[in-house]
Order: sequence, then structure tokens, then C-alpha cells
Amino acid sequence: MEEELKQFGLTENEIKIYLALLKHGTSSPSKIADKTGFSRPYVYDALERLREKEIVSIVFKDEKKNFTATDPKRLEVMALDRVDRIRDILPALEKMQKSSKDEIKVEVFKGRYIYKTFFSDIISTLKKDGEILIFGFDDAFLAKTDPFFKLYLDQYYAKAIKLNITERLIAKKSSFLDDCPKITKKRFLPDKYSGNVAFQVYGNKIGMLLWGTPNYLILIESQKVADSYRKQFEILWEKAKER
Repeated sequence: MEEELKQFGLTENEIKIYLALLKHGTSSPSKIADKTGFSRPYVYDALERLREKEIVSIVFKDEKKNFTATDPKRLEVMALDRVDRIRDILPALEKMQKSSKDEIKVEVFKGRYIYKTFFSDIISTLKKDGEILIFGFDDAFLAKTDPFFKLYLDQYYAKAIKLNITERLIAKKSSFLDDCPKITKKRFLPDKYSGNVAFQVYGNKIGMLLWGTPNYLILIESQKVADSYRKQFEILWEKAKER
């Protein structure tokens, strides 16, 4: 009961005073002080706070100020009133949430195995039937330079296939990517268009990989930025050729 009453913004001591009023009926601050063990000035101040919260009201007896607890059903009315007020401001709250989603979130990772983080983020971000746009990611090169890469790549593809995720990949012409799974459509551009930077677009995110010592992964979360990179990818896709 006390935990529920805290939801109305009452402190533990205010709850004790309120329950004492319910139990003993209309009382003076002195009487409530005796019942609760709090000092009279503290009880008086707490009763005034409860009155402001419309849980306690004033009753005069013999021209002396006494206090009484309002009908407990008043709490239900207060709760329903709070729900109505929340409903009134919901449109404004949702508008604020929408604007916050437009903010750009950037995370930077570095190390030899950043692709593990990348694969995990792709799977957790994309919903079923999602699409990934890939530029410059050279699976064959990574498989040659890292003995663990193929293992994690196979695990990633197994999850992607279950989610019916598809890929479109633009690779440099000298890449050997004959073993790509069926979910991947690939095209090629001359090597001069590729460097040590690759990017992937998925959902509302961009993943940029910078190969070097160490390797870096930059994750950018922004629908506007993702849409911009999609447009760039489509231009490159039109220029790229099937081998």
C-alpha cells in the first residue's frame, strides 16, 4: 500500500501521517504527532503539503484548525485526472521523440576484430526482409589476412539467411568473390574507385570501415545520413558492371 501511495508523490513520512489520519479520523497536529512520533512542527508542515496535494483538508473544531483525510476514492479521481493530462501532452511528447530520432549518433571502435561488432550490429538493427548496401568491403582479402574472419562471416550469413536479409555489393574489379551466398547481388567497379575505406548502409545506419593499423569502425545512426548514402550507392550501382 505504501509503495502505491509513493506513486502520488508522497514521501514515506507523509504516507505515515496520511494513514494515521485515515485510522484516527479528524485530528489536530498535536494528536498526529503523538501517534506518529514526529514533532508537532514537522507534522504541521507535512499536513500543509498534503493539503496542497488535495489528499488532506482542513476542519475547524472549537475554532482550532484540525485536519482530515479526504475520501480515499479521491486518489482514483486524481489518478484518472493524471492519465487525462498525460493524454493531452502525448502529441507534444511524440513530436519531441521524433525530433530526437533525427539527431546523429556516432560510435567509434578500433581493433583487429571490429568486423565482429559490425556483423552483430547489422543483425540487431535490421528487421526481417531488410537490405544491406555494401561498397568496398573485400571479404576475400580479409579472409586471407585474418584466419578467424571466415568463421564469423559464415555465422553472420547463417543469421542473415534466416531473416531473409539481402545484400547488394559493389566491389573492386580485382576482388575474387565467387563464393558469395545467394542473398548477395554483386557488381564491380575499377580498382581506382576503391581505397582502404568501405561502407555499408542498413536500416537507419552507416557503417564505415577504415583498414589500417589499427582498423577502425565508425557507426553513424541517422535516417537522413543513411538515405543520403543510399542515393550515392544507387549512382555507383548504375555505373558498376556485372562480371
